Amino acid sequence: MSGYRTDRSEVAVDVWGKIAMSTPPESKIERVSYSVLTPSACRGILCSIYLKPIEFYYEIKRIEVMKPIKTIEIKTNESKTKIESGNPRPVYLTMGKMENPSCGRTGQGTQRGNVYLRDVYYRITADIVRRSDAPARITIEGLYDQFTNRVKKGKCFRQPFLGTHECMAFFKMPDPNMTPIRESRDLGYMLYDVFDITSNEKLDTSGDGNADKVKSPSFYHAVMRNGTIEVPEWNSSDIRRLV
Repeated sequence: MSGYRTDRSEVAVDVWGKIAMSTPPESKIERVSYSVLTPSACRGILCSIYLKPIEFYYEIKRIEVMKPIKTIEIKTNESKTKIESGNPRPVYLTMGKMENPSCGRTGQGTQRGNVYLRDVYYRITADIVRRSDAPARITIEGLYDQFTNRVKKGKCFRQPFLGTHECMAFFKMPDPNMTPIRESRDLGYMLYDVFDITSNEKLDTSGDGNADKVKSPSFYHAVMRNGTIEVPEWNSSDIRRLV
């Protein structure tokens, strides 16, 4: 078992898909993706495969870019208003405007141009970190075996996605015939994660929820060297947190 310790173990998985989208915080209307997936998006993929918050969490260590970085612009028709929970009727495109037949309103839609990454392939390396308050029966070796067995069998709790839900991701054990691209570039400051990765507090986005309390945006300076991005440790001074 690679990187074996009593409290953490290193795991790796290959993920790929036709399109990907990891947006910076300032990209809200017409979204433009970062050049590579963020550690937050990578952690979401791993959590889709195997997750037990009371037992462990993931800490991303390395992101390897296995295919050249390419982009594609996709125009989407989007609604400017949220669907009402009491009347979740679909929104249709009518004469260039979005129309909700349940309320008779028009003009609630808009066309937006979004820049996605296309034809992506990444290798994500992370540590499974056993929580100090996890049940005594939980061992790091058992967590490692559970993760690798699920990857080998293609099992997941939900379909993984590459940043946003429309970007379906596929995954498998690392392919020994795939190597990172021979390209280096300074990617600047990127989002590390939206939450405290060590926290086990559930997110409540209701009106009286804890969203503002639980969210804890953090950033790091990403540098790709020969296709490999080394991600700082969570407790490192290289992680910049908003306070």
